[in-house]
Amino acid sequence: MKKLFLTAGILFVALIVGYAQVDMNQPGFHDLSISAGYGSNAQFIDSYKKVISGYPSYEAKDFKFFPTVNAEYAYRLSSKIALGAVLSFQVADSHILNEGEDNTKARDTWYSLMPQARFFWYTTDNMNVYSKVAFGLNARRNKYTNNNDIIEKFRDFNIAWQVSAIGFEYGNLVCGFAEAGFGTQGFIVAGIRMKFAF
Repeated sequence: MKKLFLTAGILFVALIVGYAQVDMNQPGFHDLSISAGYGSNAQFIDSYKKVISGYPSYEAKDFKFFPTVNAEYAYRLSSKIALGAVLSFQVADSHILNEGEDNTKARDTWYSLMPQARFFWYTTDNMNVYSKVAFGLNARRNKYTNNNDIIEKFRDFNIAWQVSAIGFEYGNLVCGFAEAGFGTQGFIVAGIRMKFAF
């Protein structure tokens, strides 16, 4: 049994090493990414104004934003273009000042789905420099509580978008990457990307 596991492990490592020698920046390759982002457009908008459905605007304070969590898929259509989709998730907590009293807690949750395109400006076997554009739909869920009682709960839909002016990835089979831009994912996004072919 030990010999079987040892043989399987050696074959797996040999396969990975051999696979890693292939240039995965060519047409026909896929990639999956997970990342975290900071500074999304939702953070900037909600840091200044909170609107409760059916009520006037209230002043909000003590914002606590969690990083945007992103999952991406892309298919390398050509050496210069990859097409795919992005799923993003973000949560923010705050307090609402209602007539001068800090007695209302708010939690906003955003779910986004965006088709995306990456445009590669510079490519080597182990490095890519690119720009990314994504545009889609954002579902937002709001929950307001007062003394642990839910006083308001609603959902709405908005446009989701991300423009990353510059992105950099390094690696072949497994890459680390970082992007700078603005939108639903944030002005800084960083994570890990794995490439593969069927």
